[in-house]
Amino acid sequence: MVDTKESYFLWVVASIAALGGFLFGYDTGVISGAIIFIQDTFALNTLYSEWVVSSVVLGALLGALCSGLLADRFGRRFMLLLSALFFIVGTILAMMAWQVWILMLGRLIIGLAIGISSYTTPLFISEMAPANKRGALVLLSVVMITSGEAISFLVDYGLAQTQSWRLMLGSGLIPAVLLLLGLLLLPTSPRWLVLKGQVQKAKKTLSRLRGHTDIDSEFEEIADTLNRTEFKWRDLFYQPWRKVLMIGVVLGVLQQFVGINTVMYYGPILFNQLGFESTTASIFATLIMGVVNTLMSIIALLCVDKLGRRRLLLYGFAIAGVSLLLLSCGLANVVHREEAKIGLLFLMITYIAGYSLGIGGLFWVIIAEIYPLQCRGFAMSIVTAIQWAANLIVAASFLSILSYFGVVWTFSLYASVCILGFVFCYFFLPETKARSLEWIQKAWRLSK
Repeated sequence: MVDTKESYFLWVVASIAALGGFLFGYDTGVISGAIIFIQDTFALNTLYSEWVVSSVVLGALLGALCSGLLADRFGRRFMLLLSALFFIVGTILAMMAWQVWILMLGRLIIGLAIGISSYTTPLFISEMAPANKRGALVLLSVVMITSGEAISFLVDYGLAQTQSWRLMLGSGLIPAVLLLLGLLLLPTSPRWLVLKGQVQKAKKTLSRLRGHTDIDSEFEEIADTLNRTEFKWRDLFYQPWRKVLMIGVVLGVLQQFVGINTVMYYGPILFNQLGFESTTASIFATLIMGVVNTLMSIIALLCVDKLGRRRLLLYGFAIAGVSLLLLSCGLANVVHREEAKIGLLFLMITYIAGYSLGIGGLFWVIIAEIYPLQCRGFAMSIVTAIQWAANLIVAASFLSILSYFGVVWTFSLYASVCILGFVFCYFFLPETKARSLEWIQKAWRLSK
């Protein structure tokens, strides 16, 4: 029997941890409006503009790559606390920057925080959650990512008239401090405690999370999996775990190569290409994309534990791919672009909707489920680092690709990635809804 206290405390824990997701979204999104005014302040050319934007992605790549073994050794909560400190330090440096290299350094430190929190947040939440609520609870962090992006666009829009990019960047201090204070109140992951031999503390934490003391069967499953399975991080590179590792890698690359962050990082510039000529109108159109992203992430949260991960991924890739193909055709054939703005904006909205319903959030859910406890942090850090490397490629090359190929062929390229994603998920991705993390680990171990 599940006490109602379970839902209350679980959602409190998940909500505080998910502030890491909010900062992830806010600090990656706020640059889209700020970069316009940063360009004026420092007289940046296209290359420097790309690297001001991409420095946070490079930091995220380094943060994810270097922290996985630390997450397994020192715990998920410890790494989230470290990321909160990085958020604070990086934001202060960025907002006070007097030279462009100081700004890039601040953004790089923020990126380190994002790289750590981007995988540690869903990892921490997934290890707290029961199987029947895990998808929704992990997607709460994704909703916070998308709401962080939307609020950053709103801040950009509100401050556009002042042209104060320092205020745009500095406003991220508020959630960073809240994250640091909130984490001090949270318990440590019970599964990590079992891994470290702190059995009684793990039982106490699990009992508090479930709202009752009848946790014996769940706890025995966790302990039994550890006792039966001797696992070292090197085993990830041998079958069957190599296959599992590759599933996460492919999903991470697909998540970025569908082009979503061209909207999140360069939204106003992109919408200018689509015919929105004023800076304010372009920022407002980007704000609409952020709101749609958030709303569809909420819908995914409500559906994921009912419809399952695989089905939502297929729906999402199909919607996003069709939208991008129609958008490319529309841009290729529109003569009077002014008359087609509403139609183009609608197709951008459906593209964002498909992404948010599927790969946008479910990538984080799936990689938090499929890896063994003994090296879950390490495995997720590898996958997340490759995902951030793909993000860096997109962020650092988008303006150049757009300039060379034009907007029509750029969107056609992203549409083809959506098609590849649909095919991959249809043939290679199993369903994991309503399964315990230990059941999933055992199923992979027994597979060939």
